[in-house]
Amino acid sequence: MALSLKRSKATPLELRLCMNQVREKPGLSDLLMAYTRNTKTLHIGSILTAEDLTQNLPNFLQSMPNLRSLELWADAIGERDRSMDPFEPLAPTLTSLSLDCIHLYPSFLRLKALTELTLRDEQFSLRLDALLDFLEENRSLERAELEIGFMEPSLRNSQRRSPIANQLQHLSITYDDPRDGKALSSSIALRRGAHLEIVCHRSDTGLNDILSGVSTMHLSNLRSPTFMEYQSYFGGIQLRGPNGRFSFSRYLGAGNPFEELSLIPLTSIREFHLVYHTPKRVQSPPDPIIFGPSSFPALEVLAVECDTDVSRLLSPLLSDPSSSPSLRTLAFLDCVITEAFVEELTRFASERMNSASAWLHRVVIVHTEGEFPNIASIRVLGEHVPVVDIRMGSELPKDLM
Repeated sequence: MALSLKRSKATPLELRLCMNQVREKPGLSDLLMAYTRNTKTLHIGSILTAEDLTQNLPNFLQSMPNLRSLELWADAIGERDRSMDPFEPLAPTLTSLSLDCIHLYPSFLRLKALTELTLRDEQFSLRLDALLDFLEENRSLERAELEIGFMEPSLRNSQRRSPIANQLQHLSITYDDPRDGKALSSSIALRRGAHLEIVCHRSDTGLNDILSGVSTMHLSNLRSPTFMEYQSYFGGIQLRGPNGRFSFSRYLGAGNPFEELSLIPLTSIREFHLVYHTPKRVQSPPDPIIFGPSSFPALEVLAVECDTDVSRLLSPLLSDPSSSPSLRTLAFLDCVITEAFVEELTRFASERMNSASAWLHRVVIVHTEGEFPNIASIRVLGEHVPVVDIRMGSELPKDLM
């Protein structure tokens, strides 16, 4: 290490330290002190307490005037020592800050030049308004990841009448208690084109628990989405449109996407990607997707990726050709396609031809593994709608890339 530091000379350094090693090797901090002025990026892990940091690395942060990125993480969250602030000497020009199980000390709140912020604290002891002030005053902040659990229910109450405005391009909110997630998402307005990401740790709550009672007018990325992807395994939803991106997922559980999306307008969705992967230990057939008469009035492309029989998944759609009146392309990626499903799809295409709905332009069947299904009725389907056969090594149509 001494040789490597000597060779670095005046080159800006990125230092990654584990406090377990710092505690075991007392001379390590003295060796590093000569190069702290060169340090631009600092990562310190396995911190026990704030005092642990100041005792084993004395005057370390004070001698880093050129520090731009700081990442601190502890093995567990301890109580914040209110009698001292070990981060007082931090350079005010810090642009990236990541705190994992480290409390937000007052010295952090004085930083005003951040472009990136990651904050994970399950025992957040400050009021929500203090955090909102901090986010609003960092005018250059572009990306924020917040995983916060307020220590007391009263701390999540905001006195603000309107959500804060900022320059965030990406906001990620992760929560255990939906009340924490709702407090954060309803208090921050996003600019046009921004990406809002919401991650839920619980299986007994969903997206509607966050959006219910919260005005979505300040969440511009929820307005008029044109693309939607739903992944059943994680209950993951992604929306894209001219106003930005929105994604929601939860670590446990899944459900019907239309139960999750009841509070989001889908009338402008033109492309829907449905990814249905069944866990290996679960052999039950997939729940059908309920397409109501007005579910997707503007839907043009429906692409399905399913590792089980796709017929049950789409049976409500095929039974009612008017459920998606603008549908033009049906695409299947590595789906289990049976003779009975193709016959049902042929009836759907035939009825669609004679209805007031837009005619299907094509059915795309993609198989990246194994042979293309040897199903005689696919030829009959081709008499009603063009069938595009995509096998390994061939290209997808450009608009489906």
